[in-house]
Amino acid sequence: MNKQKLRVFLSVVCFFLTTSALYAQQFKLDRCFPQSTQIYFSIDNVKNLGDHWSATKLHEALASPQFQEFRDSLRQQIEEAWPNRLGLNLEDFTALPSGEIAGGLIAIPGKKPGFAVMMNVAGNASEVNDFLVRLIRQTTSKQNGEATKERIVVGRQSVEATVLTFPNSKTGLVTTAWYVALPQLLIATDQKYLAELLLAKLAGGKEPALDERPEYKAVFARCAQDAKSKAAPQIRVFASPLLAGEAIRSLVPTEDLKGKSPFAVLSSQGFDGIKGVGGTIDFTTDNYECVYRLKVYIPEAPTKALRALSFTNSDVLEPPKWVGKNAARYTLVNLNALTTFNNLGPLFDAFIETDGAWNDVLDSLENDKLGPQVNVRSDLIANFGRQISSTNEFDQDAVADGEKFLFSFNIVEGKEEIVSDALTRMFESDPDFQKVQISGNVFWQYVPQKQNEKASSTTRPGGVRPGAVRPGAVRPGAARPGAPQPKAEPGVETELIKGAVFGVANGAFYVSNDVKQLQNKVFNLPADAPSVLDSPEHKRAMQYLAQEPAAANGVFARGYSRNIDGLRENYELFRQGKIPTGKTLGARLLNVILTPPGQKTPREIKFDGSALPPFDSSIADTIGFSVFFGVVEDDGLFCKGFSIGPEK
Repeated sequence: MNKQKLRVFLSVVCFFLTTSALYAQQFKLDRCFPQSTQIYFSIDNVKNLGDHWSATKLHEALASPQFQEFRDSLRQQIEEAWPNRLGLNLEDFTALPSGEIAGGLIAIPGKKPGFAVMMNVAGNASEVNDFLVRLIRQTTSKQNGEATKERIVVGRQSVEATVLTFPNSKTGLVTTAWYVALPQLLIATDQKYLAELLLAKLAGGKEPALDERPEYKAVFARCAQDAKSKAAPQIRVFASPLLAGEAIRSLVPTEDLKGKSPFAVLSSQGFDGIKGVGGTIDFTTDNYECVYRLKVYIPEAPTKALRALSFTNSDVLEPPKWVGKNAARYTLVNLNALTTFNNLGPLFDAFIETDGAWNDVLDSLENDKLGPQVNVRSDLIANFGRQISSTNEFDQDAVADGEKFLFSFNIVEGKEEIVSDALTRMFESDPDFQKVQISGNVFWQYVPQKQNEKASSTTRPGGVRPGAVRPGAVRPGAARPGAPQPKAEPGVETELIKGAVFGVANGAFYVSNDVKQLQNKVFNLPADAPSVLDSPEHKRAMQYLAQEPAAANGVFARGYSRNIDGLRENYELFRQGKIPTGKTLGARLLNVILTPPGQKTPREIKFDGSALPPFDSSIADTIGFSVFFGVVEDDGLFCKGFSIGPEK
């Protein structure tokens, strides 16, 4: 063998020894991703995760025959909505034997952001080869694509890559993916330069790793501090919110972008102070069915609009009496409303690109002779207390109508009349609001009129609607002078609060999307009616919460839910064929995930669930309840949630 061939041979051997040595030391994949990774997720061990999930009571319930069609439908629709940036489907991820799997969105300045996945496939060379053969066959036959081989050069070495080119079934654009199989790893990415970067990192390159970022270390150090188990988390997730958002936005065609980047606006208004958000998820660990931990890392004191996140810890957060014993869920939040309000103005101005717009609107509401003459700050916001409470439930006979929610914000003692009077002046001349009496209390119901009805309607006695502003003032959401006027259409916010009622009673400001629910829970509630505090299940939940060291000095948020309720409602929606139009939180999340980009009409129903039996509520005792809490810390926020199964 001549010297030239010997050098090449030794270089290749060193390259593969480097990667093998890396995994012989059991380094985690976050050491292989660069610091420019803006979204990252990892599964520590696929088989271990599957074993822990299978041990949960929720899996046991969902595995019953009655849920088979429900499971099949959900899986098929998720696979059809899969982005398919790498030519992989869900089955590919679960079928290939692997240890740790990690993936991330990597955004390097001056280059197109890309997505990369790395799998630890040590000891499964034959399965990896079969996988690539199957992937090539799938690309060239089912996807009408092409498969080629290419050498990727890293320093003085080169590695063979399988290159797949195929039309993306969702966008119609041609997608290219690079696959590199190493003795310990399988790498897949949609950008060639990322394959080169990751290979160089494995070969000992000096590119700083993701696990060296201060925010990354802080997030997972906090999660580890809380965990009782010292085992690696089963799932990790991390993101730099604004940088990730900007990277995703850069992938959108220029002609589809509208206005200034919202991420740039948020960054300019102090939200770049949120350096990282991440956490862990584990099943059947630390005596929990499921436990998640989330850290919002804000190392410096908030500035500008970020100060609007004015949460404070409290040891007196308790659900109001109207949260009944069988409530599906409730949420409590401790918030300084006045501080939040005082820091929103610059953010509002920045989003509509009009300096002084916020103050102009507030001034017009207070000083216009034709307006309501309400000082929003002193007449409304300054009179709110600290606790926000909410609960929701479902009408079993009208599941598709979604949750009936009830929200309250306590009012400073003695200020109820001031707030009520301000609401009256705000709403009495607005044609979109109708006055209703509920048990002798004045409430205002939002009943939006059609645009043509508004244009022809006359002002009700008592003044003009409070939207009238003085000449030169800027209405909230109004277009800048000279800008094209968009066609008025009802927005998401209109649908969310359509029919909702607003008013003051019993020392609180109430909002509900169902008059009957408000009447029954707040005004028709017997004095001796049991509340959620009397529920044995809730008492057990609070016993668990009392054992949490992180919550020992108070919390800014607390929540409780019965796991059975969300499962029941979404099952019934599926059985009735109403998931695409359902208004439950679960249905809305599924529709966001499963609806193709640009499609506005409801998704096509893939399965007929009408033959399924009614939901079996007897499993309620087997899947337990969930609790979450959040605390304000010196370097941000920490939240934890967990599900508890039945008592043994």
